[in-house]
Amino acid sequence: MTTTRARSAPAAADPISQFFDDLARPGHLATFESESATIRFDVPDDARAERWFITIHDGDVSVNHNRGPADVVMTIARPAAAQMVTGRLNAQAAMLRGLLTCEGSMAACMTFQRCLPGPPGSVGRVAPISSKTVMAKHEAGRKM
Repeated sequence: MTTTRARSAPAAADPISQFFDDLARPGHLATFESESATIRFDVPDDARAERWFITIHDGDVSVNHNRGPADVVMTIARPAAAQMVTGRLNAQAAMLRGLLTCEGSMAACMTFQRCLPGPPGSVGRVAPISSKTVMAKHEAGRKM
């Protein structure tokens, strides 16, 4: 397991570096058991682009700053990346808004999303909402 801290800022001041350091720290994550993927996460900046290369193999996770081919290359600007790794921006919402681009395997992209934190203050999973409830809310909104 290789972890590398960003050179531009101390990890405490840089939530992106802290996120990737924390991701690699346990070495094995049950969330990723039976999963294998390589993910390159690019954060372009005015000065230079920072890059993290995540390797997942049957739950074993390593993070470094390698370049090279990956199953998916995710690119997001620094302000949006900081929001995403702290739970203030959902990855799917970022994609829909054009803030996050993914080139390559969408399955690998979705695998990565599973390691992102929930919104600040969240304490666990939210119970599923039935389609009947969703449609009722949709109809109520149309009547306004």
